[in-house]
Amino acid sequence: MKKFLILSAAIIACSFSSLYAQKYGHINSGEILKAMPGIDSVQIKMADFQKELENIYQGMVNEFQTKKDKFDKDAGTMTSTVRQLREKELTDLQSRIMEFQSSAQEDIEEKQFELLKPFQDKLQKAINDVAKEGQYNYIFDTQILLYSDGGEDITTLIRKKLGMK
Repeated sequence: MKKFLILSAAIIACSFSSLYAQKYGHINSGEILKAMPGIDSVQIKMADFQKELENIYQGMVNEFQTKKDKFDKDAGTMTSTVRQLREKELTDLQSRIMEFQSSAQEDIEEKQFELLKPFQDKLQKAINDVAKEGQYNYIFDTQILLYSDGGEDITTLIRKKLGMK
């Protein structure tokens, strides 16, 4: 009877430990994103967008330089009123150029987010599906993981779920 109680207690203890066992997995999302079909189009679209902004910026700088050169050339023959007006024009144009630089950087970040979002959503869905199918409690990204001694690398499972090799 004593052996039966000990055996029963051991079985119950094992049941509880397996009940609370947690399964961990990790992936490298950057590696997967870089290899996803269609991601090349994002890089091309971003390069085109940045080139477009660069052309606008260069046009503004050229306009400023042309007006400044004309101002410097004609400065000796200008009345003080015209001189002040042209100086203000140059200062305003310079301010617009600086504002454009600042907003262009924000526009680049927004465009990149907009273009990557469908890929990130697709990756997240694959992660969720693999986690549920494999009964993982946690999936970590090795790009931000500082230390790992265990867990399962499920990058290949995610790539397979996404139809990638």
